[in-house]
Amino acid sequence: MEDHKSEIENWDLGAGIFITFYSLKSSLKEDDSMTELVSLQDKNDACKKFFSRLKGSLAFWEGRLPIDARTVYAKMAEEISDLLVAIPGEGSTTEVKLDCFNTIFDSPVPQDLLSSHLQSAISHFTLHLTEAAS
Repeated sequence: MEDHKSEIENWDLGAGIFITFYSLKSSLKEDDSMTELVSLQDKNDACKKFFSRLKGSLAFWEGRLPIDARTVYAKMAEEISDLLVAIPGEGSTTEVKLDCFNTIFDSPVPQDLLSSHLQSAISHFTLHLTEAAS
């Protein structure tokens, strides 16, 4: 389908999101350097871009998007958020790790799920302050 995306109306706001989701998901899961997303910052930037597309699609379709589709969008955002937080990020700065949390907080994840990510961010920041103090 990727070859015919120019022929499909609103590709980037519809079916293109699903292909991007699966590509991003697989690149976040891969631990080797075969993926083009090597650093945590690169992965975070890709997630920001994906979340921006999701939010743009939700804004474009507004009330015309069925509840099932909105649920799928929320599940995609949740899964990508969980994968982003699970990345060890060795060699990354604390600022990059905290920026990952900012990316998640700006995603279309339901509010009740954001609270668990907020707790993780607080834990990470507290650990950083503890390490800095010692």
